[in-house]
Amino acid sequence: MDVRRRKSGFTLVEILIVITIIGILASIAYPSYQQYVVKANRAAAQQFLLEVASVQHQYFLANNGNGFASEVVLFGGANDGCLHPGGLIKAPVNFCTFYRVRSFPSEGGSTMRLRAISDKGGVQHGDVNNLMINTDGQRLSNCSTGEAASCAGTW
Repeated sequence: MDVRRRKSGFTLVEILIVITIIGILASIAYPSYQQYVVKANRAAAQQFLLEVASVQHQYFLANNGNGFASEVVLFGGANDGCLHPGGLIKAPVNFCTFYRVRSFPSEGGSTMRLRAISDKGGVQHGDVNNLMINTDGQRLSNCSTGEAASCAGTW
């Protein structure tokens, strides 16, 4: 009696077709994921700038309008809010990975500008790189990197 057992499993052609479909789906999904990462990091930078602006205004009011906090007071000795935890505010990790923040109080102490500059590597080459917020609450984007910044848009 000749009894043939059927072996269960997949053929090589079936496996290659599945691998090809997975490759096509991954090639479509990866650019969308990169855009999502850029938008999430930008949102973290915007949120942190708003928090720093709030701390600056609280400092201004607590000192009877005699100026805004310097970077040393704000960030505890670091000029970007990421290295030293001794200041008034500490930057979150997702901010520190891709951005650094700078604070520019004016000489008279009546105005200030806060800047988030995306220059620490990673995926941050989207349409908005440098963010700025000023004393009046204006939220500006695509700002030049100098202290006297010019900006091209808003956020």
